[in-house]
Amino acid sequence: MTILPVLLTLLHLPVHQQRFFIRLMPLWQAVPGRINALNLSRYSGWNERTFRRWFSKALPWDTLHWGLLELLVQLGALDSGFVLCMDASFIPKSGIRTDGVGEFWNGSQSRSEQGLELSCLAVMSWAGRHVFPVSVVQTQPRQDKADRLIQYRDQLQALLAQRRSWFARHLKAVVADGQYAKVMFMDAICGEGYAFVTKLQSNADLLYPYAGENPKRRGGKRKWAGKVDFVNFAGWIAVPGKTDERVWTRVVWGPHFKRFFRIVVIENLDGRGRVKSHVVLCSTDTTMPAERIRALYSARFQLEFVFRDAKQFAGLTTCQLRKTQALGNHWNAAFFALSLGRADMLLEASGLQGRPVTSLVFSYEDIKRRAFNRLFAWRILSNLGLQARFAELEKHPSRPLNLGVKAA
Repeated sequence: MTILPVLLTLLHLPVHQQRFFIRLMPLWQAVPGRINALNLSRYSGWNERTFRRWFSKALPWDTLHWGLLELLVQLGALDSGFVLCMDASFIPKSGIRTDGVGEFWNGSQSRSEQGLELSCLAVMSWAGRHVFPVSVVQTQPRQDKADRLIQYRDQLQALLAQRRSWFARHLKAVVADGQYAKVMFMDAICGEGYAFVTKLQSNADLLYPYAGENPKRRGGKRKWAGKVDFVNFAGWIAVPGKTDERVWTRVVWGPHFKRFFRIVVIENLDGRGRVKSHVVLCSTDTTMPAERIRALYSARFQLEFVFRDAKQFAGLTTCQLRKTQALGNHWNAAFFALSLGRADMLLEASGLQGRPVTSLVFSYEDIKRRAFNRLFAWRILSNLGLQARFAELEKHPSRPLNLGVKAA
């Protein structure tokens, strides 16, 4: 983990926090199995209560997330074009004394279940699809706070306002799935001057703008030429797509949203060429090309891979703490450890290529394996009084610290 000391120095964090993060993050990547206070104490020599005490405090995760992102841009590992992605993730949690336990949607089971939920805003580089979470907040149940969509909206507005100058230079669009296709999100995003790409219902209420001549008579002019039925695509523009689909695009009016959209309809065909389903994508920027809208929405799925890696390898779901502050610290630590691993690989690849990385094979499982090998080798050498020879292991041609690493 080469970028962490540099990052902490540039951020000018208090010395006691720097010492904690220097110890915590390599340990977080190295610990196998469940990541909680007890398991961290087994591999660090610190007492379990030390970790619990630290995680009960307010820690500067937002500063760390943004500092890492800005440092990668300054070092040339990332291009300057970014997309902001939004999504929520279900966290299983048993018991009744944990803050925020309630009924939340579990996408993997396609049903609501008892547990916790986090809302994540992540910045994705458009050139290489590299995703970095920048805001992770726990969603409170409806009986404790406002509706979850309002909580998502408040989190988004706070981030856009806090980082307005940075977004003005780098942000291209905001992308989210269909649950965010609401007036409150469109108003918040378009109010800041950004395009919003999302998914509408397959039977969305949309109207064709009337483009014909109006008869000379009293009364208002005709505005609409009829309702979009997603069956007859006369007058639509055909867009190149896959062999088993037809893609159409057109600018239409959304009465519920009170704004024009650039709509992209993707018809999925069966073996006989008949339509079996269709997907409706939209952008609040009516000048955005249909290919860009589809590419943006498809790229949004990269955030799901971040959730997968955080749950499988970074201990996102293994927290045994019960307070909102402690839960937030644990979740942010899991995402930050993931971002640090990606950042180190980006810096290594960009150093070899001499330019921003557009293609990167990233495996957090391999990062954990190397981190554990480093920890294990360091412990053996330190017990033998051979700490000075640890650098030889990192530079040895046989790469002993890569033992067990899979070929990604």
